[in-house]
Amino acid sequence: MADGKWIDELSGDMPLTAAARLVLTVRLGVVRDRLPLAAERADEDVEHVHQLRVATRRAGAALRIFAAVLPERLHRKARRTLRRLRRAAGAARDWDVFLDTVGQRRRRADAKQRRGFDVLAGYAHGRRVAAQQGLTEAAAAKGPALPGLLADLGRALRDEPAGGLTLRDLAVPTLTELVRELEQAAGTDLAKYEQLHQVRILGKQLRYAMEVFATCFGPPFREEYYPAVAAMQEILGLANDSHVAVQRLEELKLRLLRTQPETWPGYQPGVEALLRFHRQRLPRQRHAFEKWWRDWQGSGAEGAFAGLIREAGSPA
Repeated sequence: MADGKWIDELSGDMPLTAAARLVLTVRLGVVRDRLPLAAERADEDVEHVHQLRVATRRAGAALRIFAAVLPERLHRKARRTLRRLRRAAGAARDWDVFLDTVGQRRRRADAKQRRGFDVLAGYAHGRRVAAQQGLTEAAAAKGPALPGLLADLGRALRDEPAGGLTLRDLAVPTLTELVRELEQAAGTDLAKYEQLHQVRILGKQLRYAMEVFATCFGPPFREEYYPAVAAMQEILGLANDSHVAVQRLEELKLRLLRTQPETWPGYQPGVEALLRFHRQRLPRQRHAFEKWWRDWQGSGAEGAFAGLIREAGSPA
């Protein structure tokens, strides 16, 4: 099943409304196709939920990019639909990631730690089942509306305004602003997680925008700069996973201390081992991003990338 990441039918000189119609049709079509698999067959393959989450993010990014050419009512309806599905898929995916880490760390654990890891696995499985129920409910509530939403978007974007803008006309200012915001965020105090999280959000927006605008630029845009931005996102994604896991583990630790003080000593080695792993990984990922950023700037890639965008916006 295609993921809709790259849409090679796009071109920089394509009228903006036609480009919006094509991108939104592809992106929302992937959400429509992935939704039944994630809602009904998640037990067969955790990738079903992961791919739905990514699809909703890509579709949401496309809505932001093309908001100016969409009727406000339709934009709002599509945004609400995607938000409900994205949050439901995200909740399920977060527990899949947590469970995967529990399994990996348990295999390395000593005998004293395994009881705690077993408790963590049982707790996370219970939360994962509840999250799947939420995803099933979101699919039942929003899934039937997706075909109609696709049809409405197609009709709304059917007519091409005379003298309208091209996709490249939107690509240049959009990417220029995203790069500027990323540079500004990366220059803040990243020891504060909220600042690192902001960098992650902006990096994600840049990555998804690059997927939409790739055909507006030459091969280096997709072959050199996109993989670099994707690598940055992998680094920051692991940091976010650890941040979320620490919050959940601390919450569970407090609950066990309150409700099962007599059995907590048996659970403690495993719970503390996983907490220690995530507390150590978060700053490691921050340092990895800081190194990535230094390399990005020192290699000249940052300036070359910005120059490529500016050159595309220059009159022929």
